[in-house]
Amino acid sequence: MPSSSGADAIIVYNNKICLVLRDNIPSISFPNKWNAPGGGIDANETPEEAVRRELKEEINLDATSVIRLGSTTDHAGGIVYRFFVSITNEQFVSITLLEEGQRLDWFTLDDVLELGRMMEFTPNFTFFIEVFKDDLRRLIAGEQDFQSRNETQTTS
Repeated sequence: MPSSSGADAIIVYNNKICLVLRDNIPSISFPNKWNAPGGGIDANETPEEAVRRELKEEINLDATSVIRLGSTTDHAGGIVYRFFVSITNEQFVSITLLEEGQRLDWFTLDDVLELGRMMEFTPNFTFFIEVFKDDLRRLIAGEQDFQSRNETQTTS
């Protein structure tokens, strides 16, 4: 797995998507930008193991149902594996922002698309939302016939 690989999750509850506002620290990548919870993949860890670990570390979520959406590769070769997680009432009440990020909030998909147009996301996440928006609409609506796919971002 490339050293620049990561895994994140589109977490959905009550038709809204959970996003985390990254810390506003100049030394981190894309400070003060919204992103899906997730992070780097450790050595000898699968993308699904990584996303489950990151969700527990970042927002105290024990993800039970994880669907692989696919992956996006940026212009520099960095790969982010994307997952879809629908949560229960019990899981929702346990979610809290732990040590990373300024704020956690819930958005409709239309709100997320608008934030992307305003460049409020990391570049790879903006690309992901645009490419996978129709798939996300179907999954949020409860459709089950989803095929995972991989997409490459060709612009910087």
